[in-house]
Amino acid sequence: MSPQKPWEEEARNWVAWARTPDHDVFWYYAPSFFEEIVPAAHGLTLEIGCGEGRVARQLASRAHNVVALDSSATLVQFSREADAQSAYLVAEATALPFADETFQTVVAFNSLQTMGTMADMAQAVRETGRVIRPPGHFCLCVAHPMTDVGRIKEPSGRGDLVISGSYFEHQRVNETVTKDGLQMTFHGWTYTLEDYGRALEEAGLLVERVREPVPSAEQVTKRPSLEGWRRVPLFLFIRAVKRAR
Repeated sequence: MSPQKPWEEEARNWVAWARTPDHDVFWYYAPSFFEEIVPAAHGLTLEIGCGEGRVARQLASRAHNVVALDSSATLVQFSREADAQSAYLVAEATALPFADETFQTVVAFNSLQTMGTMADMAQAVRETGRVIRPPGHFCLCVAHPMTDVGRIKEPSGRGDLVISGSYFEHQRVNETVTKDGLQMTFHGWTYTLEDYGRALEEAGLLVERVREPVPSAEQVTKRPSLEGWRRVPLFLFIRAVKRAR
């Protein structure tokens, strides 16, 4: 497995995983991300780490003029085939091929924690800050830092929380998950809240909104496996703004 190109090797597995109806939790969390974090369409919108394109397609359906990129050529090809409306290209988030202040909005949905090296996250955020036109926004979703050290102890009537390992230790993630006949290996790194906060600060981005989405009772009825995520956060949503100098 190439440390720089893990998603190219998992590309077809990810397409099957992401596009199988009701297989992934994306559709239970994404609506609140688009409603509470992403601003109304204005100017150009960039998505970094677009995968097979489902976030870009949702942005386009909300009138965003989308440019999306991924380091995986296979995933970019699948994205293009599914969406003729947006522009897709193969590129690295750590070296964005755009001039300064090109985009009004940049979106990173579960891509910052999945890059090749640990330092790539902060570099990608710096590049994001460079290409945003003030007063534009950076809208991101990441796996909540608590998910890597906090686990629900079962069986337990209250779902007692067990802390495993160190919150402050950066660890490489290589987790293979099998569900309903599909298998996917997720790669990435663990980061703290401070890591994300410092990256935004160094990129000249100020946090406007923070959300820790909790599944509703209705969602748990439809998908019982979400019950544990009513006690421990699964995702972290942040919207940051680039102020005019």
